[in-house]
Amino acid sequence: MVYIERVSHQKYVMRTTATFNVTVEESHAVLKKVLPLMSQQQVPTIPQNYAVWYDYVCEANEALVADLRARMEQGLRFSPDACQRIYEKYFLNELRAQVGEIQGAMTRTVDAAASELGGLDQELGRYVTVLDEASATLGRMAPPPELDELVSRLATETRSARDRSAAAEAALGAMRSELDELRTQVDALSRDARQDALTGVANRRAFDDGLRRMMLDVEDNGAELCLLFADVDRFAEFNDAHGREVADQVLRFVAQEMDQCVKGRDLLARYDGARFAILLPATSYNGALMLAESIRAIIEAQVVETDGGEEVGEITVSIGVAQCQAGESAAEFVERADACMRQAKSQGRNRVAGERDLRG
Repeated sequence: MVYIERVSHQKYVMRTTATFNVTVEESHAVLKKVLPLMSQQQVPTIPQNYAVWYDYVCEANEALVADLRARMEQGLRFSPDACQRIYEKYFLNELRAQVGEIQGAMTRTVDAAASELGGLDQELGRYVTVLDEASATLGRMAPPPELDELVSRLATETRSARDRSAAAEAALGAMRSELDELRTQVDALSRDARQDALTGVANRRAFDDGLRRMMLDVEDNGAELCLLFADVDRFAEFNDAHGREVADQVLRFVAQEMDQCVKGRDLLARYDGARFAILLPATSYNGALMLAESIRAIIEAQVVETDGGEEVGEITVSIGVAQCQAGESAAEFVERADACMRQAKSQGRNRVAGERDLRG
């Protein structure tokens, strides 16, 4: 595990709990415990999984130990998705949070130093004023040359110190601005990596991550999860008739209308091309059907015009609805929702088809 250690007033370093002074005998002893345990739980022996179970055997993380024990007591399997989730939770997510802590600590340190320098600058300013007044007074009193020279030197050095303080404060201000800009860029990169550039909704990567996470909730807690697959009807015809720019406008319109219908933990994503997916955690099958029908009706009722005021024709979507079943894979879940969507198209488009319709 990774943790942050403050080694000086302005310096932080990342360290790990893993040490390199473990003897061969000790490492072999851990290995003899880890590998059979991983084999028993059918966990692939890849480095990430080994790191997790190494910490479990060594009891290096109480929360991780409790999590794995609870899963084993409940008889839950350690699927590849579950293993990845555990690794991200106890290794990657913690590291990301700690990197954020470092950034915050650096900013606070810079701000504190700038504040101190600002106070020092004020004190030096007052000191320069006192020295100037003393020099003027001594000038009227005709003091010995040595004393007059000393006061002048003190005033000169004080002004020099004040200039250096101002320069340091300016440098810290620039550093603070750079840190703020860096944080903004990191946030933007993280957002862009999970956002579809054309429509502004989540992209396929964000969908895959969300699907894996929500399906694990189904596996762990028996939570309900439904998936809507929506495809813009006759989208190729829009593209051929009006061009790419109008076709893109249609996709943005559909995404916008769908986005207004989702809420809370729901996740809307552009899956690919003209297909969109909506993950609905804690939503029943009937509730998902109702939402799908609402989305279909709202889109059908709208009129979309080009920038020149020309109507592009009726826009409709075909939507498939599936409910996650315990023990199935993400691919099976997605395929069933997609099959429902294809059935809606085969039945005439602009309609909703659920998985129970497939069985009928």
